[in-house]
Amino acid sequence: MDSFSPYENSSNNGFKDEMKPVAIISQLLQDVTNMRDIDEIFMWIASALIQRVGMKSVQAWAMQVDSRGAWHIKLRASSSQNYFQGQQMSENAEVSTLVARLIRERRGILSIPVSNIFSQYQATILAQQNCQYWTVYFLSRDILLPPTQREFQREEIPTPLQMAFSLFTQQPLEASQARAISFVVEQALRIAVSRGLFASTPQQQTGPLPRPAEEGPRPVLAQIIPELIQVTEIDQAENPFSNVVMIPEKRARQMYSLIDGKKSVAELAFLVNMNQKEILEVLRSFVRQGYIKLRDARGNLIETSTIL
Repeated sequence: MDSFSPYENSSNNGFKDEMKPVAIISQLLQDVTNMRDIDEIFMWIASALIQRVGMKSVQAWAMQVDSRGAWHIKLRASSSQNYFQGQQMSENAEVSTLVARLIRERRGILSIPVSNIFSQYQATILAQQNCQYWTVYFLSRDILLPPTQREFQREEIPTPLQMAFSLFTQQPLEASQARAISFVVEQALRIAVSRGLFASTPQQQTGPLPRPAEEGPRPVLAQIIPELIQVTEIDQAENPFSNVVMIPEKRARQMYSLIDGKKSVAELAFLVNMNQKEILEVLRSFVRQGYIKLRDARGNLIETSTIL
């Protein structure tokens, strides 16, 4: 999912040869051989959008989940035309709060005047830096984003890719610029996937196989995958109302509707904006009422008493 239209060949119109999106990606294909982690790709994208597509300041923000199931927004890369701009954007609470909201709502925005969305004080500072318009390019993919390498924290785990590129410009984006952003970001992600810079599976314990389940480590809550328990035809014949699920609380109903046997607890918590305590209570309720069963990342059934 992304927030702009797909790139078309006509998006090259209006760009000098070295600034054409295809030329930008050709350069990335040469540079990527020296890159070792995904944040180098994000930084490369941000710098390329500054130097070749006319952005004033670009930041890459992503959702990050920890082993307790809690999530927060993390800055993965930042590039600006001058140092002061970079500090303003990367340390700005208003920007990070609004980006977090847009990621939670799974949407982007296109060339909104900063005076329409930021406080008067913040909009004035941005305008002084020629950052008059704000664009956010949202994307999500069914791949796992590894924790940052430069500030690695053991409790952080690979997280389903939900991220946004925050872009400040002096003028509203032209259609060719919007298409170029989409093309550069999407192609760069494909290159990163082909280079193996994303995590292929959730973190797994390395070393010898664990001993019997009662002696092995408890499953990590964030990586557990809930699965709906299907009502059999026999059960329904004996009780026609056995397949009626009554869930009074709104967010719990939303979470139930999102359970598909593929989404992890971390993904569900993010989508319905629940903290660890809240999602534990909902999971316990669903298990107690026989609505769900739990599986680990490898598809093995989990004894609920070991995790809930």
